Amino acid sequence: MTKQDVINAAVSIVEEMSGELVPRDTGNMAFNALTINVNNDMIDIFVNPAIAPYVPYTNEPWLSKRWHRKKNPNEGWWQRFAAEFTKRLANKLKGVIK
Repeated sequence: MTKQDVINAAVSIVEEMSGELVPRDTGNMAFNALTINVNNDMIDIFVNPAIAPYVPYTNEPWLSKRWHRKKNPNEGWWQRFAAEFTKRLANKLKGVIK
């Protein structure tokens, strides 16, 4: 498997998952801000804060009294996204990711 095969697999998986596991009230995070940068041997996957500056608040517990102690329904979504991405990439590459 070539380096380009790994990059293509990662990009494909992120595109699949963007509509599944990224909160998408408006779709901005899932379809505009979810970003993949490839630089040499590094693949960075992140939500661009310039496009979605509110992204940290989508992943964290709600602390404001405004929410009346309700739980953020999206809390922890980034951790779930990363775990599922790793699982899918390992399956696609037919290996183990450490």
